Amino acid sequence: MLQVVEEKKAENEDARVQIISESTKKLIVLKLLANFFNHADLIAVLIRTKIIHNLFEGNKELDINKLDLFHIQYTNTLIDLFQKLKKSKEQNYQLVCDEIYINDDFIARLKLDVSDHDFVHEVRVHNVNMSQKIEALYRQLETGIKSNFSWNEVIAFSAKRGSEYYREISAENFLQLTHHAEKKVYKNTYTSIERKLLGKLNIQQFRIKFLCGFKSGDQFAEVFEFVNSNERFVFINDQKTFYLIENSHTAGLELSKNLSSKNQVLEQLQQKNANLKEQLSKIRTSLPPDVENVLENYLTKISGVDFLEELQNVDEQTNILKAMLNINIK
Repeated sequence: MLQVVEEKKAENEDARVQIISESTKKLIVLKLLANFFNHADLIAVLIRTKIIHNLFEGNKELDINKLDLFHIQYTNTLIDLFQKLKKSKEQNYQLVCDEIYINDDFIARLKLDVSDHDFVHEVRVHNVNMSQKIEALYRQLETGIKSNFSWNEVIAFSAKRGSEYYREISAENFLQLTHHAEKKVYKNTYTSIERKLLGKLNIQQFRIKFLCGFKSGDQFAEVFEFVNSNERFVFINDQKTFYLIENSHTAGLELSKNLSSKNQVLEQLQQKNANLKEQLSKIRTSLPPDVENVLENYLTKISGVDFLEELQNVDEQTNILKAMLNINIK
């Protein structure tokens, strides 16, 4: 009889050791989940579960089966729920990380290509070239004496920078800016220039500055203004023509200095990555509302004073358990 009692004690002790061991493993998993989500309620659940585990581990007189029952009824379901949620979040997390990585690669390449400092210098050179060309045209028209003339230096600027820097506008707006058929002009082999404009240019000693460029399809137009006044004129590249422009010609058009289209893309990508990194910081910690509600109720339940007494009823199915089982993690 004594032998039977001893064997029974040994069996109970083995069962106790096994349950404590399994409980420890569940605590490890729960801790990993709590570290991943870094959510206050889940951390509180981990602490409460650890307290319950320690209570049974340190008091052999307590029925160890209650600890096993606690995990079967509650911990296992909670772990399953958050492991599914973790898998879903890890996929989203990786997708966002991949997008940030790809954007960073484009950003690095664009930074090598973009150099507004070079463009500013080229605009200064373009101002000088255009001023000299217009003055040369004036001398030809004034004297009637033809001399060697080339647009190469002027056209080289739009050919090099137009596609990247000039502002894209509609065909309608381009026509609004460049149509001046009714104006009186001087003409020769190289150009057509409004008479009134040429007179003003001569008075201003051909001191002009590039304001901005426009493009529509493969057509380019450049807006200039006088250095000492706000008067503006347009140069239509493919026609080699010049006309004074009024506010009606530029209505609805942006006349600020041109920025590199690559630089604009660069700024957009940098802002997008900033938003993605902010999103990344919230992916792991944010929980769906139904999960938040279940977790809050779960914590309240296992923190109750009479909670361990309720574990005596093996058939008990709580509303919290049912809620966990019914949550659909996408």
